[in-house]
Amino acid sequence: MILLIHDANVLIDLISIDLLDLALSLPFRMATTDLVRREIEDPGQACALASCIERGRLGIINSTIQEMKAIADSMERCTRLSLADCSVLYHAAKVNGIVISGDGKLRKEAMARHMEVHGTPWILSQLVESSGVSISIAIEKLERLMEMNPRLPHKECQKLLDAWRSYN
Repeated sequence: MILLIHDANVLIDLISIDLLDLALSLPFRMATTDLVRREIEDPGQACALASCIERGRLGIINSTIQEMKAIADSMERCTRLSLADCSVLYHAAKVNGIVISGDGKLRKEAMARHMEVHGTPWILSQLVESSGVSISIAIEKLERLMEMNPRLPHKECQKLLDAWRSYN
């Protein structure tokens, strides 16, 4: 089964629109890294994440000392990325996983490395395709998320909204 390795921003997006649990039920293995987990400092978000981890819905990839050295070396080459971002890239490359991030710099680096990368809009489309949420709920959640998170790719989101509305 394919492993999706989440960056903090997608986890935060999903928590903010109350879809984290449902997203983690998609037919993929889901994980994040220990370094990404530490980035989520908001108590409510951290609690929601901890609950999913405790219930085995989201795995945590702990980096060994040797892996931390490789991740830190990678960060020196990609100075625009954080250590947590580099941990996502490192572990996704190691297992041929998919990077799940909305961070433009991380997405560009993943694509430059010929890695598959998706963001929150893709997760929402997966939820619609799997009948996890109705199109009307997906539209509502994406519109709410676009108001809350101006960093989302507006064109991609609008294209998705237009497609969903044409089915409604």
